[in-house]
Amino acid sequence: MANVFRSNGKLMLTGEYLALRGAKAFAVPLQFGQELEIDAVEHPLVYWRTLFRDKIIFHAIFDTERFDVLETNDTDKAEWIKKVFKAIREQKKNFLLKSGAEATARIDLPMNYGWGSSSSFIANLSQWADVDPFMVNMNVGGGSGYDIACAKANKPILYSNELANPKFDEIDYKPGFERNLWFVFQENKMNTAEAIRKIRSKKVSDADVRRISDISEQWVKSKDLNEIMELMKAHEKIISGIMGVQSVMEKYKDFNGAVKSLGAWGGDFMLAVSEMDGADVISYFTGNQRPTIFNWTEIVKNQSIE
Repeated sequence: MANVFRSNGKLMLTGEYLALRGAKAFAVPLQFGQELEIDAVEHPLVYWRTLFRDKIIFHAIFDTERFDVLETNDTDKAEWIKKVFKAIREQKKNFLLKSGAEATARIDLPMNYGWGSSSSFIANLSQWADVDPFMVNMNVGGGSGYDIACAKANKPILYSNELANPKFDEIDYKPGFERNLWFVFQENKMNTAEAIRKIRSKKVSDADVRRISDISEQWVKSKDLNEIMELMKAHEKIISGIMGVQSVMEKYKDFNGAVKSLGAWGGDFMLAVSEMDGADVISYFTGNQRPTIFNWTEIVKNQSIE
């Protein structure tokens, strides 16, 4: 009988970059993610395939001695999966030593969105192997781990990883203005590893870390849309100063509301908050060549619809 595992995608609303320095981050699990189906086989091989919208987009065969790639249609992706397998075996020495598997991953999140195709993959494999996904993530990618927390969360989370000690609490986040929160794709997928390298080269003060943590805590408590917009502006100002990069707000000065980068600046998604009707928000960003837009109620797991 097959074993099936499921993990969520993610988006970080506050704490980008500084979550790596221990700042608290507000993040949400998504309704989209990926499923992993495992069937055990007796011979020492892993037959892997990944499906997106019922079409095979990746396949590979690995041996289970050293997880060497024997066959694949995407060498870079197969080598990354090999790293995940090896990180798992560092924790669990007998993982796949005497058997193999047929593994089928079914993804329902577009992989160019930055919604967590890698983190949900790591979470699924770690659950299958019964190992700590945060340790696997650290050995493979070295991010803050908030995306791993989102992978299994049922609600939005307040996350921190100070001194390599990940902690998070699920939050019943229902501020009453969910329909005023929009996620807008910037039509550019950012490189997470490069973003991690950038922040590690920057000077970050303890005061900046504390201020971002304060903003995250204020955000989850606020029931005032105007206060959220002010927190967005304050957050953008801090990160802009640290990274030496212009805030996305400067690009949309005429927007009737506030916008904020999510994740690595310059790509992936941004958050747009406005009291305007949804049709007007969509019209504005479509007119600015940003036609891929989702409302909070469409994609966030455990969303409130009132």
